[in-house]
Amino acid sequence: MDKREQIIQAAVTLFSQTHNVKKVSLEAIAEAAHVSPTSIYNNFGTREALVYEVVKELAHSNIERNKTMIHADIPFPQKLIGVISGKVDMTDKVNGEIIEKMLGQDKTIAPFIDEIYEKEIRPLWVQIMAEGKKEGYVDQAIDEAAIVIYLDILQAGLKGKKEIFRDFKNNMGLLEQLTRIMFYGFLKKDIDLFQKEGKQAHE
Repeated sequence: MDKREQIIQAAVTLFSQTHNVKKVSLEAIAEAAHVSPTSIYNNFGTREALVYEVVKELAHSNIERNKTMIHADIPFPQKLIGVISGKVDMTDKVNGEIIEKMLGQDKTIAPFIDEIYEKEIRPLWVQIMAEGKKEGYVDQAIDEAAIVIYLDILQAGLKGKKEIFRDFKNNMGLLEQLTRIMFYGFLKKDIDLFQKEGKQAHE
């Protein structure tokens, strides 16, 4: 592990241990990384640049974990549970301010989050939904285009509700309900919303 990576990993650890990232001094990060404060400035220039790299590290780490899970030779339910539990574990360990930045609330980080969503996250969800179809867990009648639009709507919606993630540990019940709605919808019983069965009966 080179000096730059040592600093990022030290920052990740210290940021996860506080309710306010701004209270973590660069001196404390330097001490945890076993480098001088000057090394931080030499490698990152500014504190905000270091926070940006921490967000990138967490995002890439989470994506690589999900890729491993999705490519594993295990049933669809286990893959889905693994992906969801990984997100819960990460939010439980990471400061709320960092989570907000990861959701694209920070103007500096937003372009990176948008890019990684389009190139990595969305394709992974499309892949896992396709596997769910093959195993009979996802409705075959739902086109990939509809899934992509739904994912985009969820991504945009989360950006607009940053207050949920400022105190996400106290909002875990709400987040679990939102996750349930994402996968199961609101209804416990099927309703012929578009009255297709009635129309077919009259044809």
